Amino acid sequence: MQQLVAQVPWGHNIILMEKIKDKEIRKIYIEGILKNGWGRNMLSIQIDSEYHLRIGASNNNFKNTLPALDSDLVKYTIKDPYIFDFLS
Repeated sequence: MQQLVAQVPWGHNIILMEKIKDKEIRKIYIEGILKNGWGRNMLSIQIDSEYHLRIGASNNNFKNTLPALDSDLVKYTIKDPYIFDFLS
């Protein structure tokens, strides 16, 4: 965990410490910062919209109906959620 924390900017760490108490959930967000390059504002938006509950939560039967390689590809293609909160 210390290695991941050292890889993100200090301002991000402050937001994570203030908003998230569970270390495992913090780790999910740190990985998201590193993978997606989130700024502090995007990190706050992701925390407020409960990103950790949305990732990988797709109900599907890809694993049963597609070959393993195709199943993983399709799963990762639809994994990143879209947020339309700004639409009225």
